[in-house]
Amino acid sequence: MKVAIFGAGVAGLSAAIELVDRGHTVELYEKRKVLGGKVSVWKDADGDSIESGLHIVFGGYTQLQSYLAKIGAADNYRWKDHALIYAEPDGKQSCFRKANLPSPWAEVVGGLQADFLTMWDKISLIKGLFPALAGNEEYFRSQDHMTYSEWHRLHGASEHSLQKLWRAIALAMNFIEPNVISARPMITIFKYFGTDYEATKFGFFRKNPGDSMIEPMRQYIQSKGGRIFIDARLGRFELNDDESVKCAVLRDGQKIEADAYISALPVHNVRKVVPNEWLRHDYFRNLHEFTGSPVANCQLWFDRKITDTDNLMFSQGTTFATFADVSLTCPEDFQAGMGSACGGSVMSLVLAPAHQLLELPNDVIISMVMKDIHDRFPRSRDAKLLKSTIVKIPQSVYKAVPDVDRFRPDQTSPVRNFFLAGDYTDQHYLASMEGAALSGRQVAEKVHTRLFR
Repeated sequence: MKVAIFGAGVAGLSAAIELVDRGHTVELYEKRKVLGGKVSVWKDADGDSIESGLHIVFGGYTQLQSYLAKIGAADNYRWKDHALIYAEPDGKQSCFRKANLPSPWAEVVGGLQADFLTMWDKISLIKGLFPALAGNEEYFRSQDHMTYSEWHRLHGASEHSLQKLWRAIALAMNFIEPNVISARPMITIFKYFGTDYEATKFGFFRKNPGDSMIEPMRQYIQSKGGRIFIDARLGRFELNDDESVKCAVLRDGQKIEADAYISALPVHNVRKVVPNEWLRHDYFRNLHEFTGSPVANCQLWFDRKITDTDNLMFSQGTTFATFADVSLTCPEDFQAGMGSACGGSVMSLVLAPAHQLLELPNDVIISMVMKDIHDRFPRSRDAKLLKSTIVKIPQSVYKAVPDVDRFRPDQTSPVRNFFLAGDYTDQHYLASMEGAALSGRQVAEKVHTRLFR
């Protein structure tokens, strides 16, 4: 059978891998010149890699790791020290380092040793977070009606731990504050990470996600006969009398005919191509319940090293929520960049919350970021900033706010030959690379089942 997929992010590429492995004819259409969607990377005039965001492979990303192994990219990332590292003023660091024990004792002992939490913080967290450790998927979904801040306080965990520990995690995960994000994804991630020692490992790509993951995915799909088209923006669908898809029409007028059609577009773009006839179904109307989280990624090239930390870092009270010196974490790429040609740092910083930043000029944002960099990394005060970039994404992953989780759609739509993929669709994980990979696997299974039923 012939399957047309629109959107070549991790979800679309994962679906294509599954479908070509099952023997289907696959055509993948991407509106931009680069593949990868929210994980895309491109080169600037100097030949340096510009990332759309800082992307990490967690130990808990089992589906994504399975695909990386399948496509021959299992060695394209490396694990870092098993710790949460917080950058503090004047170059100080605080750390939550897991003990070398089975979970949950690794987390309990590591938490008791964390130097940025008071003893009351630690006791309140052990007591307050127990329902999350003991919970299951049914319990997590039942907590979607409240924010994480409300859940945290309801269970007696301390206010200081909320601001010091969990705020940074919420911003890193969904780019929104604990008093905005639903309790459901936060306690879900705590369950996964608090009961599985391996789940919290950080892995960085040796180069960048484009070269280390997206390009091997492309090569694998094409080696199996799949075809990939760039500069191919989906415009609309033409329908049969039963409202099934007759053909897809690209913006340039080209018509695509297939046995099944998968939209792996971000949810805000899916809404633009849904025919009016389909809106009689709750399934399609519910897509309007989702709003994307704004986020920006900033990269700074310095003429010298401003940190020696080869790991993911977090920060509280700064314009950036999570960040890394990618000249250290991704040495096979950023060591050759403009800044690192002089042995300098290349800082990749996720700016969140970003709803106020997106309207500001880039030079104003850079000035704000540099002020915080100087505060957190004293060596930067004597360093020269060689260049900087800002990538603004007005709608990234969907905002996981209360009462939205129930609207996440199944990959199988009411239209017999139309399907959805994307990290916003219904799968057990969060909006992330792992969620996108899971949705790609699930949509491929459901396409295959429906076509051969």
